[in-house]
Amino acid sequence: MFSEKFKKRIEIFATYAGISLFVIHFLIIQIIDFGYLPIAYFPENLFGNPFASLFTPFSILLVYEVYLLIYYLRESYTKSVSKQIEIMALILLRNSFKDIGKLMQGHTKLLNSELLKDLIGFVFLLLLLWAFHALKKDRKGPKYKLSDEFVLLKKRLSIGLFWIFIGLAVFSFGDWFFELINHSKTPILQDPSHIFYSEFFTLLTFVDVLLLLSSARNLGNTILVIRNSGYVLATLLMRISFSLETWERILAVLMGASIAAFMLWISERDAFYKNR
Repeated sequence: MFSEKFKKRIEIFATYAGISLFVIHFLIIQIIDFGYLPIAYFPENLFGNPFASLFTPFSILLVYEVYLLIYYLRESYTKSVSKQIEIMALILLRNSFKDIGKLMQGHTKLLNSELLKDLIGFVFLLLLLWAFHALKKDRKGPKYKLSDEFVLLKKRLSIGLFWIFIGLAVFSFGDWFFELINHSKTPILQDPSHIFYSEFFTLLTFVDVLLLLSSARNLGNTILVIRNSGYVLATLLMRISFSLETWERILAVLMGASIAAFMLWISERDAFYKNR
């Protein structure tokens, strides 16, 4: 499940699934526009505008990114954190397509729209992601050999997280799809942005805590333990963002990414290694 061959298969599957579901979503919207299907059976924010069909391929891409997060967790904690930031950026970008539909339908004004919040959050998050990758690339601190026990723990956690990820994805998206089918009977449809990801980030926070506790014994370096503690806080803030609304949601995501970037930067300062 973590071989290059398997990863390539997942990538190909995600590509074809994204294209296929995008076409199906777009066709349903066109059928609704021509009057062959009543809009009452579908949530207007996802089927009321052709641009809303772009929401679907980005959802598939996000699921693939979650797999990559688990994939890289075995290799590098820092790399898995960068994947968390990438996932949050993609969620904001994906939400923008849904928000455009509301804006074009005249349901809201641009300055008061969620589109403005999501796009501003996306731009600043992308800048933080760029900074995080630049810091990761220029890392010059001493390399530490991880113990065999710690490496084995990361592998076992990744395997367990992978199977939970599969089960959680099937359950969450299946339950939401059932609500979608019964939309006319249940007018309140859960926001698709909150499906799966809030539960997954909750689980990821506990996994990060286990890695933190294990790293404290295996790394033997206080600043790296503090760095990993900051990573846990960053994950928690990103998880909290799913429970917030308006600008608070964006602020929580940006705070999480900022803390992750700061912890990576501060952990590489020479002052922490000169006297070792």
